[in-house]
Amino acid sequence: MSQNTFKVATNAADACGQAGARKVAYKAAAIQVIKNGGDRFIIVGDQSSSTLAGGTFNAYGGFQTYNHNNQDMIVRTLKKGDPDYGNGLSARQTLGADWQAQVTKGVGVTCTG
Repeated sequence: MSQNTFKVATNAADACGQAGARKVAYKAAAIQVIKNGGDRFIIVGDQSSSTLAGGTFNAYGGFQTYNHNNQDMIVRTLKKGDPDYGNGLSARQTLGADWQAQVTKGVGVTCTG
């Protein structure tokens, strides 16, 4: 990547869906932006997919498949004075009022947290 860009790659379980994978990716991006000393960020690349993770068969439900939802983003960190700063997303607002605790805690392992 570069000095002001990085990649976020997340994977969420079938129950989380694509929205859950995206939520985790945005949270991961915001945390990393703050750790990098930035205030705001923009997504300069975005790709999502769903992959078959496995399947089972039971007598009651038949064949069931399980998917993983993937979200990849290329993130550019913005600092005051950068040309796109006014259009950037606020890392702190993305994380919410408890942003400091979230930066300390990290992303976590679920799409609900």
